[in-house]
Amino acid sequence: MKATQRYSARIFLLVTAVISVLVYLRFADRLNAQQLPTDPSVSRAGDQKETFESRSVDSDSAANRIAKSQIDADNLLKLVLRQLVSGAAFDAKVREIVWTTGREVIGVGTYEQSGENTGRFNLQLTMHDGKGKHRLQQISDGRLVWTRSEISEAVKLTRVEVGKLPGWAPGSISEQPIPPRLQVGAWAEMLSTLQRDYDLSVTTAKLKEKPVFVITGQLPEEKRTAVLSQAKRSDWPMLYPSQVRVAVNAEPNKDTNFGIYLPVRIEFWSDPITNSGDQATGVQESKRRLITLVELYSIRPITTPSPERFRFDNVNVDFTNETERYIQLHDAQLTQRPTTSRR
Repeated sequence: MKATQRYSARIFLLVTAVISVLVYLRFADRLNAQQLPTDPSVSRAGDQKETFESRSVDSDSAANRIAKSQIDADNLLKLVLRQLVSGAAFDAKVREIVWTTGREVIGVGTYEQSGENTGRFNLQLTMHDGKGKHRLQQISDGRLVWTRSEISEAVKLTRVEVGKLPGWAPGSISEQPIPPRLQVGAWAEMLSTLQRDYDLSVTTAKLKEKPVFVITGQLPEEKRTAVLSQAKRSDWPMLYPSQVRVAVNAEPNKDTNFGIYLPVRIEFWSDPITNSGDQATGVQESKRRLITLVELYSIRPITTPSPERFRFDNVNVDFTNETERYIQLHDAQLTQRPTTSRR
């Protein structure tokens, strides 16, 4: 019995780390109840290397370069978000690798979206941990966003009523920020969180010989304090990223003439970890560990799918309604408040 409980707890932690890529602001609440390893082992040494090295060609002062980089990164991230929610319909394959509890867990899946301000998308991911499969689906019809996780046959379901969140205001949509109702779920939520909570910078690099912009987000001290307070702990959680890097296509695919400004690689990095140091010099080195790697590939434009493709049928499963949390997050002033749990 105890062995089964330990296995279930380990699987829960693995898949929680996966889901945290999409909703990692909620991750700190669960960390308080988990016994995390202090130094998780990793594999795939090539992935663990620093993938992108920042380069600056400015001759300005360091302060000016930082200020320019922050502004440029913020503007680029807005452009990426706009491309995701307002751009043309597309689909892509998804690969995710999570390093946690001393092992590597690999997931593969698909992503499809309607774009064009519909808010419709469908993300499906299957994780393999060596003993079984665990599934995650996040789907939105533009009115309801459902997140369904299946861990060792245990199903958890949540829902967000995005129809209750603010949408586009009157006037030119092209001049407005992305409304809250289009910032729930999948890559739009992830990038919105990055924009809201991290200090940003941007540089250029090459990924598989293709030019990309690299947006780096560094968690500021006030956010670190908030995470620790929320998790009720003094030590920084190993599985909570303090740095995020997003590689964005700097040019369209030559074959399809599509994909510019879409994210293709997202890296979640730990705090720097100090090793034992060089025995000759006694100097200790600090380097980050890659917690989670997400890759989008085989991106292609598609004909706008039928709205029916994004319907989710809840077959008599209890779900948690998280609308209130998003209302509070976006400071929406609504008189009606949803209940916490429904069928």
